[in-house]
Amino acid sequence: MKFTIYAIVVIGAAIIALLFLAGCTSLEKTAHTYVAAAQNAPPAIVQENTAGTKVLADGWIETIPGKTGSIIKQEDIASLPEPVRRYFEWSLVVGKKRISSFSVIIEGRIRNSTDAEWMPLIMRQYNRIDRIARIVYIESAPKMMQGIDSYAEGTGRMHIKVANLITVADSKGPEMDVSALVTFMNDLVLCPVAYLSLPVRWKEIDGNRAEMEFTHNAHTIHAVLTFDDKGQLLNWQSDDRYAVVKGKNVQDHWSTPIEGTQELAGLRVPSSGKGIHDYNGTPFTYIELERLHSLTLDAVALPPRVQK
Repeated sequence: MKFTIYAIVVIGAAIIALLFLAGCTSLEKTAHTYVAAAQNAPPAIVQENTAGTKVLADGWIETIPGKTGSIIKQEDIASLPEPVRRYFEWSLVVGKKRISSFSVIIEGRIRNSTDAEWMPLIMRQYNRIDRIARIVYIESAPKMMQGIDSYAEGTGRMHIKVANLITVADSKGPEMDVSALVTFMNDLVLCPVAYLSLPVRWKEIDGNRAEMEFTHNAHTIHAVLTFDDKGQLLNWQSDDRYAVVKGKNVQDHWSTPIEGTQELAGLRVPSSGKGIHDYNGTPFTYIELERLHSLTLDAVALPPRVQK
């Protein structure tokens, strides 16, 4: 009888423990919650019945975001600065539909300093265009590292844990908000039709360079995009991002040179590239993206886990 009662107590405790663990919110579950919230957030962009461009002061030309699902036509990009028009033509956006969101998987490696060990990295990413949101679930399995890099409702956050238990980084605040907006706009090179679903301002610098400007939630960010003569994107640079150095935010000359191209979902997009910090005059490659895949247009969730 005693053994029976003891066994019942042990089994009951185990069931309670399992129910407790099942109810715990891991970072991955939190990332899915963020995606659901982004889908249900009020629209941040006013979509027009007609699309195209409008000329602003000082040489800026702004894209007019048409309705989600409307077809991008040649005349919608014809008046853009010549290198930008060339880029969109090369990217095969003409004839494609405007989108509300996309998801993609990026694999590569990352490090914290020039003398630090490289860590393998998998990023499963969801970008909401009409609601301006970015949720990236990050994993480095050998290091037991998980994280969420997010931008939602004008707020940026980088939250990293080890073994889903110990927080090793939790960056947020005004500098993170604007940095996350820069990263959101940089992400759109992974799905160029997304640029034409937003009111982005463009200005030609020369035959192969253009400046981009975008405003959201009282933050205005700029970037310089460099193209080759065909229109292929070579580099994307911005001085509006911050790097966290020894616990402090410092202004960063951030760039993401493209090293290869491929065709996904009917679009020409990068196949590999780098992320480079330059906050002290010495460029430092901190991330190398070796494989970009599983691009999904009008996505409704984070991409599934990568099977190894």
